[in-house]
Amino acid sequence: MKVNNVEIIDTYAEAWVLEVVRLVITAVSEELAMEGANQFVGAAGSGELGSKINGGIERVALPTETPDGRPGVIIALTNIPASRNELLRELSLRFHLATLVPTSAVFDCMVPGVETETVDIADALFSFLTAPEATDLDRDNAGRLSSDSWEEDVAGRTMYVVPTLTGTYKFERRISIATSGCDGHFVCYAKDSNAAVLAVRAARLALGAVDGVCPMGIGLEQVYREKEYVVALREKLENTKVPEDTGAILNLLVFGVQPEKMGQALTVAIRAACQVPGVLRIGAMNFGGSFGPHKFVLHEMLK
Repeated sequence: MKVNNVEIIDTYAEAWVLEVVRLVITAVSEELAMEGANQFVGAAGSGELGSKINGGIERVALPTETPDGRPGVIIALTNIPASRNELLRELSLRFHLATLVPTSAVFDCMVPGVETETVDIADALFSFLTAPEATDLDRDNAGRLSSDSWEEDVAGRTMYVVPTLTGTYKFERRISIATSGCDGHFVCYAKDSNAAVLAVRAARLALGAVDGVCPMGIGLEQVYREKEYVVALREKLENTKVPEDTGAILNLLVFGVQPEKMGQALTVAIRAACQVPGVLRIGAMNFGGSFGPHKFVLHEMLK
């Protein structure tokens, strides 16, 4: 099978179940909202190298899409269902750190029609700031938050309001966790690194057509642990998976709020990657079902 003369390998991407939080950070300007988004996501790029949670920036949100009518940036964070407490701990820290971003507000931004559970992030924040292992500074911050803050309604949403030097920082108290999310990916084989990067970048941008699917980190992920895919080791390994004509291999790693949206997003992303000169073939990784229950079959998605 070929798309724009790019070979689509007859294989599938194997994916596991994830819980996903989708938020929008707003501010007085798009630039400031993006800076807030970058800080909020922080080092949540990938669990490949030990990050506690995965996360990324989905896209810019227009003022007509945000609850307070200001510029915004949509972000998402995720973890496996068994690590819900770790996810809440990391979210609480990031909600707290967002007080440092001038004029910022954080709202729930879950996609309609997705299976979710609701959590009170303010309660989670105070729980972690006052836990037995919390520091004296944590407890001091908890006391200041509880004594100086208040609640108010913004577009029918209950916001926790923290006074700051530029006015207030607001965050929606109750946020949604999509409980049937999943990850997804594809592998781009290209003649050189420039083609690989441009192709996966094009695919990442194409994800914006499907709300609720977000790249992990910047989306473009190179690895060194999967040695059989490392081009520089092709001549040294008997089990190399690098074809002779391939000069670079790059993954697009993403996660989403439900498998149906993931299938849609991977389809548009792969088609976008296939438009870039120098792309030779598109494949995916799987592990015979041991990695996760979802299978995204490339030939079925692109038929």
